[in-house]
Amino acid sequence: MSDNIVFRNWLFAFAATAIAVVACIAYVDRPVAEFFEGHLRHTTTWVWLNRALAPLDLAVVTALLFLFGCGTWVMSGRLLRSWTRTPLLCSWAAIWATAADIIFKRIFGRAWPDPTYIQNHLYGFRLLHGGPHWQSFPSGTASISAAIVSVLWIVMPRWRAIGVLTVALLCVAVVITNGHWVGDVIAGTFLGTSIGWMTVQLAAPARLH
Repeated sequence: MSDNIVFRNWLFAFAATAIAVVACIAYVDRPVAEFFEGHLRHTTTWVWLNRALAPLDLAVVTALLFLFGCGTWVMSGRLLRSWTRTPLLCSWAAIWATAADIIFKRIFGRAWPDPTYIQNHLYGFRLLHGGPHWQSFPSGTASISAAIVSVLWIVMPRWRAIGVLTVALLCVAVVITNGHWVGDVIAGTFLGTSIGWMTVQLAAPARLH
């Protein structure tokens, strides 16, 4: 597939994501948050889903430490083994997604489902004024996991099914526990997928002159 076609498809996906996010903001996000607050709050399912999300923080820390480790190894004058290529790509994508998530949260300043909306009944965006309880958009869980999985989708196709299932489960978990709005995870998934794809493309030798 030519680069022009790939880029065109990305633009279509971007437009579709934007439309889906706007539709969620207008019609989906609040009813879904209210439903899960009323039906699953303080249940065993709620508790276990919150626990299931914890390892993602460890994955980001591991990615950062791996990058530092590889950098130190190369600085010492030694060469990296071939097996490090895929973990390096995943680590770069994860850290890039983390940085993008932090920056975009501050830019959009969207209210969290809980506590900002559920408890305090505040909803909306504070553009360029993101802060405590106003850093919901996009979902970091979705963007980081999608970035890693999109790298694996390209370089290790046999992991595709497991990867997609993992992203889907994480996205469902943060929505069910009111950690994020539906629109947040849609935007985060697109952002992470784009970052993973770009990471692999930027690392390709053919991209350098």
